Amino acid sequence: MDTKYNYVLYNFFEECYEPIFWPLKKYPFVRIYKHAFESGKLKQLLFFVHWSAKVNRILTLPFKGVWFKRMCKQNFNNNKPCCYIFHSGKYIDQTPALYDYIKKLNPDNKAVVIYCDLISKKQWDISKVKSVSDMIVTYDKGEAEEYGVDYFPLDFYGAVEEVTTPDTFENDVYFLGFAKDRLEEIHSAYRVLSDAGCKCKFIICGTQEKDRIEGEGLHYISPISYRENLKNVNSSRCVLEIIQGGSCAPTLRLHEACTYKRKLITNNTNPEYNDYIDSSNLLVYENAEEIDTDFGRTPVNYKGFESEAKSPLKFIEYLENNL
Repeated sequence: MDTKYNYVLYNFFEECYEPIFWPLKKYPFVRIYKHAFESGKLKQLLFFVHWSAKVNRILTLPFKGVWFKRMCKQNFNNNKPCCYIFHSGKYIDQTPALYDYIKKLNPDNKAVVIYCDLISKKQWDISKVKSVSDMIVTYDKGEAEEYGVDYFPLDFYGAVEEVTTPDTFENDVYFLGFAKDRLEEIHSAYRVLSDAGCKCKFIICGTQEKDRIEGEGLHYISPISYRENLKNVNSSRCVLEIIQGGSCAPTLRLHEACTYKRKLITNNTNPEYNDYIDSSNLLVYENAEEIDTDFGRTPVNYKGFESEAKSPLKFIEYLENNL
């Protein structure tokens, strides 16, 4: 692929981005970092403290410009301008001087901010970010319209664990997520499924003890690793997706179900889901009482899945055509 830009991606440290963005690292025109650059532990520690949002809320640390060269100077074997991509706006929204430095290196350089979580829930300052970027991209179509930013679906996802096709499973229905604003919906779905005899494994994070209920297969714990999550997906017949209020975009649960060939139960009524997964493996509901509990115990239609994963290069192509 011949590109107009070289691409540098920052702040992709979470494991869940391994099957989404990290496959890009094999291309010679891409550099991707968990944080901002590769170095020894001491230098990384100094960098983390200097740029820590928690520290800077208490005391704004000066002289962040000492890191700009280390962050932005890249060893590409060409003279093309660079497109710097900042996940969640990290770094670029902390000091306007970083954007100025990027343009000083080459006026044709671009700065892009991509949001893979809801802007409204995280309360990111979009007006501020617009002043220090050339493009803002969100995965949620509704928020793209609301905030006047670009929309691009994160529907490229590759397998990082073995894809299996068993006849029997440890769990009928598996859920993983932070409670956020949907704890009652999670509990309602659990009650309907478990009361009908479905074997459930629900891992719910970020709850207070007073808000918890008791039940077999309910686990109120700290977040697990993404690899552990995928092992749970593989050992379950169905994945349950319960979206946050105000969202209409597909989540990782959809892509996990499609990639690892598992059935999906979801309260997302977005009709685009039919483009991703065969109707025999998809159950959409609005209220938990509507869930067809037999769906959680019937066989998976392994033939009802796409065999070829979409490439993250489609995101690069989008930037090439729209910057």
